[in-house]
Order: sequence, then C-alpha cells, then structure tokens
Amino acid sequence: MKEAAWYTATHDNAVLCELCPHHCRIQPGKNGICLTRGNRGGTLHSLNYCRPVSTALDPIEKKPLYHFLPGSSIYSTGPNGCTFKCAFCQNCDISQQPRHIPEVSPNALVDQVVQSASAGIAYTYSEPFIWFETIMAVGARIKASGLANVMVSNGFYNPQPLNDLLSVVDAFNIDIKSMQESFYRRLCKASLGPVLQACEAIKKKRHLEITNLLITDENDSADEVRQLARYIAHNLGGDTPLHISRYFPRYNLTHRATAQKTLLDAWTCAREHLDFVYIGNMPAGDKANTHCPACNELLIMRNGYVTKCKFSKISESHNSEKAICPQCKADVSIVIGIS
Repeated sequence: MKEAAWYTATHDNAVLCELCPHHCRIQPGKNGICLTRGNRGGTLHSLNYCRPVSTALDPIEKKPLYHFLPGSSIYSTGPNGCTFKCAFCQNCDISQQPRHIPEVSPNALVDQVVQSASAGIAYTYSEPFIWFETIMAVGARIKASGLANVMVSNGFYNPQPLNDLLSVVDAFNIDIKSMQESFYRRLCKASLGPVLQACEAIKKKRHLEITNLLITDENDSADEVRQLARYIAHNLGGDTPLHISRYFPRYNLTHRATAQKTLLDAWTCAREHLDFVYIGNMPAGDKANTHCPACNELLIMRNGYVTKCKFSKISESHNSEKAICPQCKADVSIVIGIS
C-alpha cells in the first residue's frame, strides 16, 4: 500500500477522497466507490499501487488510438477497480470486484516496458485514473526513457489531479458514453459534466481521441450521434478523431448487440461535423482508413490491426512531430513522434 494523493483527513478519522468527482467520504477500514482507495487508520491509501491486473503488448490502434504513433505497438497494463459502475461494463471481471494482485516496483514495471521495445505504455483495461499514484511514478520514468505514456479512460476527473497527469501523459482516448446526463446517472452511476470538462482541458495540451460505444435503444439514435459530433467539433475541434464502437451484451445489460447498419449510419451522421470518424468492433472497410481532410488522399490504410502509413514528411508542433499530407502538403492531426 502507498499513501494516496489528493485527500483530506477529517476530525472523526474519516477521509475525503478528492481524486474524482465522487468525493467519497470513507470511514476507517472502508474503501471508496472505486474499490481501491481505502481508509486505513485515518490515512487514505492506494490499495492497488503498482499492482497490474493484466499486461500485454498491443497494437496502439487497439486502444483505440489511430492518430498517435500509428503502426506502433504499446505495452498495455492497468489496475483493478473503476470509478464507474456501468451496467454494460466490458471488463467487469477486473473493474467491478476486488482482486488480489502482487505488487511490483515502478522500476520493474518500467523495465518491462523498455524491454518490450514498444512505443511506451498504455494505462488501460479498467479505469487507470484510480492508478494515479502509479502513473505519476511510472510515467515520469517512462518519459525519461524517451517513451510515451497513454491513457484510455472514462475521463471522470477532478481538474487539479488531471493537471498533474498532463505533465506525464502524452495522449488520451476518452470514452464519452452519451451526451445525456440521465444516461450517466442511470447506467454508469456517474455524471457527464466532469467528463466534458476533462476533454476540453486535455485537448488544450495533449493529443486526444474520443470513443463512443453505441448501445441499442440507449444512445444509438441519429440525433444523439449528431449531438456528440457537434460537441466535439465546437469544443474539441473537428480534427479530433471519433471512434464509434459496437456494443455486445455484457455484465448486467442484455440489450441486443448493436446492428451493423446503426454504426454505418452513425458514421455518416458524425462525418457531417468531423474530419475523422472510425468504426470499431466490426469490419469497417474504408471507414477504418485515414484520408486527408483537405484533398482526400489516403494517408493510413488499416486492415484489422495491420497498419500501412503513406506519409513521410513531418511538421513540429507542441513537442511532437505531426504528419503532412504527401499530396497537398496540409498538416494533419497525426502524431508520429514525441520529443
């Protein structure tokens, strides 16, 4: 165990966790909603510190990140627990119940990443934000090694801890589950506002991509897809990639799997407002490829997780190297190197 960051002790030996917007008030011997931040003797501890629930070497496109170091592999790991209680959780076996996982040292985890010869580390699988102390310790060492830190997350952050994360994390994929507050409260036991606030803060400083899981009869209408796409275009920028994913019945939600036509229609709706929209969890053909928004030149061809990049020139911007379209020389929002 490690003492947690971002909490306040109270007069009655309880603690107030200030990491996420739940602001859990935790009594001695109890844990917060996330399962892994616990009050032990009036001190808040990170119970999952450097305890990776799973590890794998993945294509970075699997996160999904299509515009950040495309074609590379990334060492992927994450913690037990989550700040959400999604009825449709796709990783409920590691996020919704406590598990005993051996602790490793930050240096040992970094060594594994370096030895993997990958582009860096992705904090993923469950909700990595509750691994805050681990990410800050490991992430600084990863950056010192010249590698990338990536987060795949629900975006349910308090602003001050997020600001700390932005000093070490290079790219985020945030899952905006719906544009309806009622959806978040009913199906996730959380709220939408902090997620949108986090996305806007991230976009100002780091690479950002958005994922939206379309769930049958919940958030799959054309009107809601357009609402999300308009929000992204107006608040995050039309060059922000959107990944539309297919839902399958899982955990406590038994709705039928999202129809493939629904995803194709959603792609068309979102493209009315956004330059880059992709379909996941089903064969997508050209809707998995990246084209220059200025001249439609094919820039990245994807077949499953096999990626072929068709650009070579770069421009430098905000400590990163970005691709230039070989046909019209337009800058495109594809990060191909970090510095």
